[in-house]
Amino acid sequence: MTHEYVIVGAGLAGATTAFHLARRGVSDIVLLEQETTPGVHSSGRNACFIREHTGEACWQALAEAGSAVLRRGELAGYEQVGSLLIGLGDEDVSRWVPPARGRAMWCPGDGISDVAALLATYLEGRDVRYGCRLLSYERDGDALRIETTQGALHTRVLVNAAGPWGGRVGELPVAPLNRHVFVTEPMPTVDPTWPFVWDVTHGLYFRPESHGLLLSPCDELPAEPGAYDESPTALEDLAERVSRLQPDLGDLHVAHRWVGQRTFATDRAPVIGFDPREPRLFHVIGLGGHGVTSSPAVGALAAAILLDGDRSRADLAPARLLP
Repeated sequence: MTHEYVIVGAGLAGATTAFHLARRGVSDIVLLEQETTPGVHSSGRNACFIREHTGEACWQALAEAGSAVLRRGELAGYEQVGSLLIGLGDEDVSRWVPPARGRAMWCPGDGISDVAALLATYLEGRDVRYGCRLLSYERDGDALRIETTQGALHTRVLVNAAGPWGGRVGELPVAPLNRHVFVTEPMPTVDPTWPFVWDVTHGLYFRPESHGLLLSPCDELPAEPGAYDESPTALEDLAERVSRLQPDLGDLHVAHRWVGQRTFATDRAPVIGFDPREPRLFHVIGLGGHGVTSSPAVGALAAAILLDGDRSRADLAPARLLP
């Protein structure tokens, strides 16, 4: 049997592509997921922010369209708390978050998404082969023959949505960068209704979480796909940045932490489109830190290109990354 679409990766990129293909009437879709559950890697290691204003031209339309869908709460729970983007406006952040300092852009529509529920919505009813890792693929007549750890199968189109492994699967200059996220012990000074605060100029974000604060120094450390080794200086780096940028937050005692991966192409724009070297290979990778916010729009765009030949976002095509 030759499947219409085989998608490598059941994280947000692969799941939203399958979701939108199915909404367009495609039923023959198989997802290959190397883990036993979805969202183990980048899709499950983020801060759940929905941030409409990106400050990046290549992302802005996708972020606006994606956040508009997520704010309706139809795909997953959404908490509209707003955001303060320091460095992009002139609002005094202490008006909303008294111990914070700086001037910011106030974005009242931003918020926090239930990412696990969002991923579950995208994957509901899909044919996902868990514990199935891609080994290789090659042209076989008018299809691609795919070798996996669970045997071989054929497809008309192979969709590379392999997240941190996407660059390897597609032989493209796309690679992951690690980021540390910390959650403090409960702090009586924290109001759980505060918006999230993001210093986009100097690199620091924080928001209420579990009666304390969730924070990140917005670090970017090169790493191998799936390698979440903690930097020995990560906590020191966070403390230095907080003391310099937000000294009035108070004493921060970290309760737990994790390392996530954000995957970028060399130009930091997403990679969505057919591979010019193999017309039956399609990429949905390089979503960087915008994977959650943009996911409804990314899936819709991928489906439009696959089914309609829509090339209106040619600036995202993988050909731009090739010599």
